[in-house]
Amino acid sequence: MEQPFSDRLKRYRKAKNLTQQELADALGVSNKSVSRWESEGGYPDIPLLVPLALTLGVTVDDLLDDEKPVRTLTRADWQSLLSFVFALGGGLLFYLLSQFTPLPVSYAVYLACLVYGAWLQQYYARHSRWFWLGAAGMNLAVNLSAAFNLTAIYVAAYNFLLINGWLKNARLSLGLFNGQTILAAIVLTVLALLVTVGTVTALRVRFGGAGPVLPALTWRMPRGRALLPLAGLALLAGFWGLYTLPRLPVWCWQQQGALFAALLVVLAVACGLALGRKKAWQALACGWGALLLSTAVWPLRQLRQVQSLSSGELYTWTENIRMEYYLGLWRPSPALFAVLGLLAVLYLALAGIRKK
Repeated sequence: MEQPFSDRLKRYRKAKNLTQQELADALGVSNKSVSRWESEGGYPDIPLLVPLALTLGVTVDDLLDDEKPVRTLTRADWQSLLSFVFALGGGLLFYLLSQFTPLPVSYAVYLACLVYGAWLQQYYARHSRWFWLGAAGMNLAVNLSAAFNLTAIYVAAYNFLLINGWLKNARLSLGLFNGQTILAAIVLTVLALLVTVGTVTALRVRFGGAGPVLPALTWRMPRGRALLPLAGLALLAGFWGLYTLPRLPVWCWQQQGALFAALLVVLAVACGLALGRKKAWQALACGWGALLLSTAVWPLRQLRQVQSLSSGELYTWTENIRMEYYLGLWRPSPALFAVLGLLAVLYLALAGIRKK
């Protein structure tokens, strides 16, 4: 039910913590005039409507009728919506085209849509922070998808060259979860992040995005307990370093997976207890993320030797060996330690971010 003018005036006056006398003094009228407007249902003179609205911090429309009419969409509104359609819909178009067109073609179409959407934001609509956030998110998703497709292309090309005998000293075909493939995927993922930052920055410089998309950030070296996840990654590197030794007890090889999982759980709990008590939530989230990503090093092991279950002698592994009589000695590859190092650098980069 619509409120009468007197009720709206009284509500706005009390919201500003003004008495009738204070409102009357601000307008240059008598206290009786304000009292009459609020009690008898009278209206102020037309020249007083604007000063009254300014004093109460509302508009004249709010005073006369606080029922807001539905605003008709203008051309600028439609152009703003169209800019979102091109910037975000171009990403969906990329996923559709990538199913039956070459990757460079589908990516070029997406970039054209993104650029046109940014151009519309510049000329036909006010700059929207949500537009740039959405465009950056979609661009990152597209770049990660492109990185995955490039990894699959790399695997297919490697296997093709291997089958045709064009690769020397290579005996094993690659799969999507092969250590070499995972390392390539990690490198391409980092490149996807860099390409996203470069693309969005270039568009904002070219089309003049007003104001930062994100708050101003700075970086500071983590200290104290925030370095605990780094110590955890160092322990993981030491754990795998033990498996480079020529001789270890048989149970170490048999329980390699269980020992690795147990160490990860212990490190995760230790980080949770140490950082949670200090409410260092950023360091805790980054630390748990680094530990979770460290599980990707499991395929980065190499089987080069086996140990006889009967005699305990070591032999070089070949495809002709029947593994039911031997114990596989899965040793870490250099790529495994490289990935742990990259995770340490990534943790420092993320955990050290601070808002100015």
